[in-house]
Amino acid sequence: MSYEQWHRRLISGQDIGFVAKVLRLFLSWAAIVYWLVIGVRNFLYSKGWLKTISVNAIVFSVGNITVGGTGKTPLVIWLCRFLAQKDFSCAILTRGYKAAFSIQRSNIRVQDYKDELAMLAENCPQAKIVVNSDRVAGAIRAINEFEARILIMDDGFQHRRLARDLDIVMIDATQPFGYGRLLPAGLLREPISSLKRADVVVIT
Repeated sequence: MSYEQWHRRLISGQDIGFVAKVLRLFLSWAAIVYWLVIGVRNFLYSKGWLKTISVNAIVFSVGNITVGGTGKTPLVIWLCRFLAQKDFSCAILTRGYKAAFSIQRSNIRVQDYKDELAMLAENCPQAKIVVNSDRVAGAIRAINEFEARILIMDDGFQHRRLARDLDIVMIDATQPFGYGRLLPAGLLREPISSLKRADVVVIT
């Protein structure tokens, strides 16, 4: 059993017994701390005390409010293909925790990349893919180096520092609100009330 499977069994209540109850209590306390951190951060952004940075491009954000797959990558691919058909120059901004880089199409080997990056590289040949955990730095690079005029920020709902023109949030119909609890007691990355920031909600 993987960690993810074990975690879901625990938070869903499938695992019973004294140890499971103690673990769920501990996770509930941790979720309160997480809620405080997220709440303060969102409050500071909503009041403008933490600044969002606008760039000289149109920014679409595709994200979610729960951990796990909700179909973000297929939607990013669809958006890229749609924009390519309209002859718009676009770039994909995705996360990276090491050195920032862009995926080059010459002699590309899918096995060099993992999961979402491989899918994006294969299915969006017209788009540049910029990998950087700093979304603002990635956006500036995509604009200056690749002359992108439309940026698609993959998994961007919680990354509020980069201003966006359209916020798209994906929701998994089979488990839409992560057992109704924040991490780590549930699967929610933010309170459900955060959906009021979204411009579009897509049910998958």
